[in-house]
Amino acid sequence: MSGRGSSGHGSSAESQSDGDSRHPLTPTSGFSFSMSLFLDAALALLGLALSAYALRHHLAFKAGTSADAVCNVNDRVSCDAVAASQYSEIAGVPLGVFGIAFFAVLLLLNIVRTASARSGFLGRMSSQGHAVLVASGVVVSVVLAVISLVIVKSFCLVCSGIYVVCLLLAVSLHLGRSQLARPFRVLPVVTGLALAAVVTAISAVSYLEFTKAAASRPPALNPQSAQTISSPPGNQSVPQLPQQPMRVIPLARTAYSGAGEDFRYGNEQAKVIIHEFVDFQCPACAVLASTIKTLKDRYGSRVLFVFRNYPLDQACNKNIRGKFHEHSCLIATIARCAGQYGKFWEYQELAFAGHASASAENAEKWARAVGLSQDAIATCKKSPDILTKLKDDVEVADSLGVTGTPAIFINGAVYNGDRSVDALSAAIEFALAQAK
Repeated sequence: MSGRGSSGHGSSAESQSDGDSRHPLTPTSGFSFSMSLFLDAALALLGLALSAYALRHHLAFKAGTSADAVCNVNDRVSCDAVAASQYSEIAGVPLGVFGIAFFAVLLLLNIVRTASARSGFLGRMSSQGHAVLVASGVVVSVVLAVISLVIVKSFCLVCSGIYVVCLLLAVSLHLGRSQLARPFRVLPVVTGLALAAVVTAISAVSYLEFTKAAASRPPALNPQSAQTISSPPGNQSVPQLPQQPMRVIPLARTAYSGAGEDFRYGNEQAKVIIHEFVDFQCPACAVLASTIKTLKDRYGSRVLFVFRNYPLDQACNKNIRGKFHEHSCLIATIARCAGQYGKFWEYQELAFAGHASASAENAEKWARAVGLSQDAIATCKKSPDILTKLKDDVEVADSLGVTGTPAIFINGAVYNGDRSVDALSAAIEFALAQAK
């Protein structure tokens, strides 16, 4: 009898230690199972909210409406700078989408943990899958933080918040380690990871399909300057560029007109004129510069592209209070100096390529790289005419309602659509068709 009883007791203990028992494990620390569930759920919800905001900001950045985001503090603490980097997306999908999928899976596993009370296969899968995902989240957070600080040289407050949530989830996992179903087994862990992979794949594909559908829509223009006309396909009404520009934007074609020449590229007799108001330290402007370069090659014989300065720097922009892009006015000054020697576009390309490392030293270094002498640079830095032209660009921008960068105007109508090559090409094609 005693032998059989002893054997039965040992079997029960072994079953419980494996986590296969139908009854939950008895807590062995002060951090209870319910406390672990509550904390993990709260952190996952917070991570989900932060990821959703990160995605919202990324989409706003691509659409050109993120300049007032709360996470843009200066050139070093800037969500825009991170969103502009190649590391903000994987295969065209923003990291925010992956963050949403990650925290959604953690919430789902938390629900399963609660329902199963860690018993059976589902209990083991949810408990161990949750642990592996949390560990993976910490590793990914560390990698992204290093990339942000070392390569991008700027960090995003919202992204940093997500990293902190992952670290807190790891702390919760450590405190509740006695609640884990043990030992870890391959099938439950793989099942949990497979669930995460499926949710992530669905999220990524859904995002790509959404953006594909959005890209196929007509270009977006400011409603106040757009007209609705009949579109032959399907008899639908779509917003298009107005037949006549809503505003006439002044254009100085020689060094002796206005406050100085506006640097431009393309056909001087073009019926479509695109003005871009940009800031040399603006990450989105750097992305736009690459896009405009492609469009110049495509439409240079039919369109005139005009570069206008709108530095987010109080040194030459009266609308800026305090330090923000504190080297923008200097870079814009030296860019115009380079333009006087026929080197504007070469300098512009170097400046935008190095916008993340903008400094007074680099501004002059880029000028020397395109062939300017130190004496020429020193003379231009003191030029009252160049400063007057920068302020004049700001005045023009103010009259058009520009409050951030980049800002794009096509034949006087503000363009509020996506700034991808395809979307801007579609808008240009509309303008060209109407100009005939």
